[in-house]
Amino acid sequence: MTGVNGKGQDAAQERISALLADTANGLETGAAPVDAVVRAGRRHRARRRTAAAVAAVVLAGTTGTLALTSLPGGNDSSAPAQPAPADGRRVFLPQISQVAFGTSGDVRWGVNVQVWSAPRDKAEAVKQTEAMADWGLTPATSGNPSELVGRTSYFVIRFYGPEGAGNDELTHRLVDSVSTSRLPWPKETEVEALTQPLTGEDGAHRLVIGTVPTTAKQVACHWKDGSTTLADRAPENSPLLSTDAVIRSVRGFPTANWFVCASPGSAAYQSAEVTK
Repeated sequence: MTGVNGKGQDAAQERISALLADTANGLETGAAPVDAVVRAGRRHRARRRTAAAVAAVVLAGTTGTLALTSLPGGNDSSAPAQPAPADGRRVFLPQISQVAFGTSGDVRWGVNVQVWSAPRDKAEAVKQTEAMADWGLTPATSGNPSELVGRTSYFVIRFYGPEGAGNDELTHRLVDSVSTSRLPWPKETEVEALTQPLTGEDGAHRLVIGTVPTTAKQVACHWKDGSTTLADRAPENSPLLSTDAVIRSVRGFPTANWFVCASPGSAAYQSAEVTK
């Protein structure tokens, strides 16, 4: 697993503005929230600030300040659809889907998945690697861009921050990073699960994120205190609502759906199973 942790003009700035606009589906973002990304001495800080801006867009859904209509679950039918590339691929722009968000005490949390389409050749792979770097992300390869040719990359990211906090106080953590020629395709009742603290770096693994077959309608997440949380599949284009468990589709990931469960108490994760 590779990646970066942190808190949240020109060509790089325009690219980041486009990415943020895609996430918010037409929300007026203005100039990208970075200062001279292309200046070598400030590149690292710019990447961190870009990630924080993305976290702000995602987590703002909990306050109702942004309509996340381009993500699965957006319900603003009046918003114009984002034009797709002529060949249907998105090599230099990620497809970002928010899977779930909620609150725990006075802390907000969220989970999203970024999917980057497979480059066709080395030139595309080099440009994609640079675009990922603008997000502070590193693909799960040895570092040679050629290894991305023919491979889809996806990043699972969790966000958290105190209620009412400014963008600078939102934190993002990489949960998983994969570059593969074949996306996972779970069958029947197969479950793949990753566990994390719900907030912070340490503590009980109260958050479980995973994939299930697209036919799965419900996942039961069991906790070590004997309690169970049920995650039901959200209908396509249903509103994004604060919840402690849900199953959703992810753009650019047709072979599986993703689920998230958050423990309602202090108990850690024990197991998960498809129940419907």
